[in-house]
This record gives sequence, C-alpha cells and structure tokens, in this order.
Amino acid sequence: MSITVAMASLAPTATAIATAAQSATHSAVATGAGLESAITSALSSAVASILPSGATTTAPIDSSAITVPLRFEFAATFAGGLAGGLAAVRMKFDAVGVATIALVSGLGGGIMRDVLLQNQGIYALQRPALLLAALVGALIAFYFAGAARKARRAMYLIDAISLGLFAVAGADKALNSGLTFIPVVMLGAITSVGGGVIRDVLMDKVPQILRPGTLYAFAAILGSVLYVTLVAGLNIVKPLALVVVVAAVVLLRSIAIVRGWNAPVPVDLTPRVSRIPRHAVRWMRGTSSPRPSGPETGADDSEPDDTTDIF
Repeated sequence: MSITVAMASLAPTATAIATAAQSATHSAVATGAGLESAITSALSSAVASILPSGATTTAPIDSSAITVPLRFEFAATFAGGLAGGLAAVRMKFDAVGVATIALVSGLGGGIMRDVLLQNQGIYALQRPALLLAALVGALIAFYFAGAARKARRAMYLIDAISLGLFAVAGADKALNSGLTFIPVVMLGAITSVGGGVIRDVLMDKVPQILRPGTLYAFAAILGSVLYVTLVAGLNIVKPLALVVVVAAVVLLRSIAIVRGWNAPVPVDLTPRVSRIPRHAVRWMRGTSSPRPSGPETGADDSEPDDTTDIF
C-alpha cells in the first residue's frame, strides 16, 4: 500500500519533468537551435521543474558576478600566504624573500587570471585587505613557523575551501567575459593553482601540480567544470552553485588525502599495442592456411616466439 502511495505522489513530479523537457526541446527545435542547445534547454527545464523556484534563474550569465564574502577571501589569501611563507622559511629565505613568496602564493593565481583577461583590472591590487592578508601569513610564518606547522589539519581544510572558492571566482570572471567552456575551466584552474606554480618556479622547484600528488590540480579543474555546468548548463543561481562546488572540492580533497588517491602517471602501452598486428597475422595464418610442422619446414621457416618484438 505504501509503495502505491509513493508511486502516486511521484507521478505528478515525473509528469512535470517530462512536460518541461518536451516543451523546451520543441522550443529549441522551432527556433532553429542545434541538438546541443535542445539538450541543454531540456535539461535546464527539467532541473527547474524539480528544484525550488529560487534555485534557478533565466537571467543572462553575465548579468551578475559571484560575490565571495570578504572574510572568506581574506582567509583563503591568508592560507595561501602562510603556506608560501612556510615554504620560504624552510628554504631559509630572508624577510623580503618570505614576503615575496607569500604574496605570489596567496595572490599569484588571481593576478595571472586578470592579466590573461586584460579587461577587468587586477583584483588583488584593488583590494588592499588581500595584500594585507598574505603579508600577515608571511609574518606568522617568519616568526611562528613551528606553531603554524602544528595547525596542519586546519590548514588543509582552509586550503581545500580556498581551492574551491578561487576556482569559482576565476570561472565566474571568465564567464562574465563571454569566454567559452574550455577557457573558462582553464582560468578557473589557473586562479586556484597559479600562485603555487609561481611560488615553486621562484624557489627553483618543479611545480607541485606537475608532480604526482593527491588530486590538487584535478580538484580545481573539477570545481571549474562543475561550476560552469551548474551555472551555464542548468541555470542554477550562482550562490547555490558556489556552495555546491566548494563542498565537492573539499570532499574530493579530503578523500584523496585520507585514501592516498593520486593522479594517473604515464604508462607506456607501446609493447602491448605493437603485439596486436603480429598476433592478428598469426591468428589469420592459423585459421586460413596452417603452416606445416616438422623437419620438412627447415629451421628458417620457424615462427619467432611470443617474446620477440617486431620493432
């Protein structure tokens, strides 16, 4: 009886979803839009029929910019500055070196994004509080490195949150500039990890994102892709998309650290692939015209064994 009631309660919702998707598809086709536009319109209409009215919007993407509360921006920049300052202290840099590494670690990604966009100014230079946040992180690293290292777990959490926030901020700026999917994702990832790249280059190290690690750059890319999908594909309002993206990035980073997940490393498949033509030829010979065996064939007619490479 309960199953029947549940099915009956779900029927109107399913009907509404189907009707919304069908009407959106007909509208896209009628206006001459392509298959991709029809599918996107159908999905966004289906999502809008499920979620509350305030969760989706029909306003243009560039009609508003995402606003990250200043305290979160300050905390994220402070975390980046502290991480860079600690790395500089380990390398025994002087005060200027520690401050420089802290600044580029906390703000370098956003500066790289704004330089590439070329049309919205340098955000870090327009917000003196962010410069102060990175310098505070440098100051703590310079005088209290031991105490800062003891708060490693809290720093992991702040770093994961800032990774998601920076990915959203970068992707949103790129969307508002009218860029397409791939450049938007690229700029979102650059905003998140660009500061670390500059820091490692200045410290004469291979950038951490280029070495095997626990899905740091991958989490930034995933956050950018998810944000673009929610905002541009499903018409989710930007504040809700921000929360979803940050939660997803924090969850992925936490699981990767606990479980030790790493990004894939190169695997050479040449030996396996090179055997395919040889085995195919042998199979065809064996099924079509088997070669005679025995002393009559002679030593020169023998087939090479499986371990012989054809190259």
